[in-house]
Amino acid sequence: MSGTNECQGARVLVVEDDAFIAFDLANHLRLAGFTVVGPAASAAEAMRLLGEAPCDAAMLDVHLGPRETSELVAVELKACGIPFVTVTGYSHEQRPPAFDGTPVLSKPVPPANLIAALSRCLRDAAAR
Repeated sequence: MSGTNECQGARVLVVEDDAFIAFDLANHLRLAGFTVVGPAASAAEAMRLLGEAPCDAAMLDVHLGPRETSELVAVELKACGIPFVTVTGYSHEQRPPAFDGTPVLSKPVPPANLIAALSRCLRDAAAR
C-alpha cells in the first residue's frame, strides 16, 4: 500500500487496547509511510507518549478496557490542536462528548479507510 504526501513521516499516535488490532493497524500505517507513536493500550500510556514526543495526528479507540476510555487523550489532543480519528464499536450516544466533531470509523476498520481518514485530517489541519 503506497502512502500519500500527508502520510510521509507524519507521526501518528495509536491508542488501542487490543494488542492484535493495535499491531495490525500500526503495521499498515507504517507501510503507508506514517511514523507510529505507540501503540498505547491505556490513556495513561498515551498521555505519557504525548508528553515525550509530539505527534501530528492520532487514532483513538474509545473503550480501553474495564471502566476506561480515551476521553482524557481526546481532550488533550483537541487542546493542542492535534487532529484525530476515532475508531470504535460505540454508537454516537455511547461516546463521551470529547469525541464529538471528529471523524469516526466503526470497528472492524479496514486499514485503507483509517489511512484515508488520517490523511484527510492531516490535509485539513495543514490547510488551516
